[in-house]
Amino acid sequence: MFMVPYLGVRPRVGPDLDAAADAALIGRAVVGARCHLGVLATLRADGHDIEIGDDGWFDDFSTVHIAHSVFPARVGNGVTVARHGLVHACDLGDGVVVGEHALVMDHSRVGAGAVIAADSVVPPGKTLEGGWLYAGTPAKPVREVSSAELASLHALLRGAASGADAALADLVRSPRLVPPLHQPPGIGLPSRVARGSYIAPTASLAGNLGLGRGASLWFGVEIHGGGDLLVGDGSNVQDNTRVELARGERAQLGQRVTVGHNVRMGACVIEDDAMIGMGSTVGAGTVVKAGGVIAAGAVTEPGTVVGVGEIWSGAPARLWKPVPEDNRRNFARGVEVYIEYAANYSKDL
Repeated sequence: MFMVPYLGVRPRVGPDLDAAADAALIGRAVVGARCHLGVLATLRADGHDIEIGDDGWFDDFSTVHIAHSVFPARVGNGVTVARHGLVHACDLGDGVVVGEHALVMDHSRVGAGAVIAADSVVPPGKTLEGGWLYAGTPAKPVREVSSAELASLHALLRGAASGADAALADLVRSPRLVPPLHQPPGIGLPSRVARGSYIAPTASLAGNLGLGRGASLWFGVEIHGGGDLLVGDGSNVQDNTRVELARGERAQLGQRVTVGHNVRMGACVIEDDAMIGMGSTVGAGTVVKAGGVIAAGAVTEPGTVVGVGEIWSGAPARLWKPVPEDNRRNFARGVEVYIEYAANYSKDL
């Protein structure tokens, strides 16, 4: 696996870590005993701490990250995070299950033994009681979960389920995920990479890349199919995002664009200062005008046009409201943080 320092600080791991060769463990991460990190699983503790208890399971393409200098990520014992799951600057109690392509956002707290259903989003600042199933965007309580069901869900996602356990699969398996795409890191040759940009060591490219000054591609990012990805100055594409482009297709990101963790994108145009929320899906032909936002977990239909300074949310995504001024300021600060990250990682690596 990739053990990556950040500002001279290296991760610490307990005994019997089981990690894929391209999993990444970074910076101020502390991981307990007997944990599993799947293909391109990324635990990135740069701007704050990540603490993982014993017996954790982080499946393929899952991501754990922090809110820079604001919130750590703390994960209890025996937690299972399924494929493409995202745990961001939050607290998960012991025995929590995070389903496929589910998202738990900043400063939220999920109690012990809770289950977050596939494709669900726990919004920032929420506190969810333990022992319940939560589903939807935003995630809402559905029913209590028995100890037997909880054990079955952990076993199912860890590949140890019996036939009876499969009856629970609809709770935590995502119908929106196609068979995972994966290629070894570093395939292809970046064609135009400006000084001050950064490409993480587990990112991979099949196609042509233009990367502007201060721009960055993060851990587990994959560009498939042979098309063109153009990333403007100061823009960032965060961990485990997938860009799928057939030959002759193009995804074009303007300046100071943020593409969050675990996004899936087709050919699209994202204009300056736009934000693509964590865990969202950007359909082919989508256009996001300057300062526009696709909310976390949203799904845009092909050909969607997000207007200047608009937030679109839902699945399928629809106009929600204009971007509030405080959100706009926070997005701008986030861009500066990622430009700083790019510079710091370039020094360490």
